[in-house]
Amino acid sequence: MEYRILGPLEVVDEGGPVALGRLKERLVLAVFLLHADEVVSRERLIDELWGESPPPTARKAVNVYVSQLRKALTRDGLDPIATADGGYRLEVGSDALDASRLQSILADAREHANAGELEAAAELLREALALWRGPTLAGLLFESHGRDEVAQLDELRLTALMDRIDCDLALGRQEEVLGELHVLVGEHPLRERLRAQLMLALYRADRQAEALDVYQQARELLVGELGIEPSAALHRLQQGILTQDPGLERPARTIASTAHDGPVPSLRLVLAEDHYLLREGMRRLLETSPELDVAAVCDDLDSLLAAVESERPDVVVTDIRMPPGNLDEGIRASDRLRVEHPDVGVVVLSQYLEPEYALALFEAGTERRAYLLKERVQDVGQLVAAIRAVAEGGSVVDPKVVEALVAETTRREQSPLDELTARERDVLREMAEGKNNAAIAEALRLSERTVEKAIHSIFLKLGLAWEPAVHKRVKAVIFYLSGTTAEMRPAERSS
Repeated sequence: MEYRILGPLEVVDEGGPVALGRLKERLVLAVFLLHADEVVSRERLIDELWGESPPPTARKAVNVYVSQLRKALTRDGLDPIATADGGYRLEVGSDALDASRLQSILADAREHANAGELEAAAELLREALALWRGPTLAGLLFESHGRDEVAQLDELRLTALMDRIDCDLALGRQEEVLGELHVLVGEHPLRERLRAQLMLALYRADRQAEALDVYQQARELLVGELGIEPSAALHRLQQGILTQDPGLERPARTIASTAHDGPVPSLRLVLAEDHYLLREGMRRLLETSPELDVAAVCDDLDSLLAAVESERPDVVVTDIRMPPGNLDEGIRASDRLRVEHPDVGVVVLSQYLEPEYALALFEAGTERRAYLLKERVQDVGQLVAAIRAVAEGGSVVDPKVVEALVAETTRREQSPLDELTARERDVLREMAEGKNNAAIAEALRLSERTVEKAIHSIFLKLGLAWEPAVHKRVKAVIFYLSGTTAEMRPAERSS
């Protein structure tokens, strides 16, 4: 039996397709395959099938869908779906799932690339990319966390594609990848790594003016849409082209190594993620930034703590859903690190918008802590900025979490938020996300003096004790918005 999720969901047996039944049954199988050989709870299946509004018969319906899948997948009396711990586990052989074969191929490709065997690495990356038959689980729409898991698998495809282009560039195949890069930049205009690859390919093809034009287009887009300048790596590449740096001519160098010219990455990271493919995709994504050095990756709390002990990182980036299935394990890891390694920052990546998770993370203090939704991973620049802010002692709260808190507070009768002006509300949101006065001023196009006055007015109108430290302001504001200010204010005054 062969299972395929890197494209439309397919099951093949003896060369022929296996009928998978109704849409809901296919969704259940897709969740099983995203967590092959792991226990998937009935509650998780209900969340993916119906979201926040499951029918009263949801549990019974799940049992029926699983029963139908068993009939479709059982061969020679062997049922691959086991019932365990309030859920189910689909037993999949190591070579039976295309996503598992993918991880093996990518690991081999990385070993060859690290050894300088670029031709072999490029061939393996082509083999890995050939496993995709389209978007991951195309045609299936999840109602919950499966959307993020699918998005990260698709992100892994793009990362593998960029790695393969790096190899081709290092092998002197700039003319061959130019057309492909133009298409990819059009599809992903905010991806600076693709822009850098296109610039390097054009430069090596003796099209210097066009290479510089690609940089200018990138800058106009980033400044116009996001209000940020291109990364230091992209700027260095532009300067190298302007000065005709001889180092850009050497085909033995990949764009990844070109991007890391200059100072050694100043921030060491430990990455914790329990799902191998998502962990691999996240690692590759973080390593595209010249500011970061992924010192270790791990998959549970014990290995995370051991990695921190041995590597002494600046920041830990952790998915909240680490095993053995406790949704708060990422937060518990943060609490342990606050005691055992208070100088290590923690960025929790979560699939949960519910503010209570963020509040639990910040209850012991906001310094060196960030709570971000996993969708932020799609913007590397934003993620890197949050990591740097945490390393410098600050805190970051996902803007969607802030909006949820503001909306909930506004709905209360006689909310003090009603006393704030429109400008003060805007400042409140920016402040709650962890921005300092200068960053707020830049985001709202105000003077820093105006921002400072607005913050003083906000604290006065909301009855909060004044806090000059940015991370303490974050805690004061978000706990106020959550309705727990009264018990938190004394701690803030004493800290």
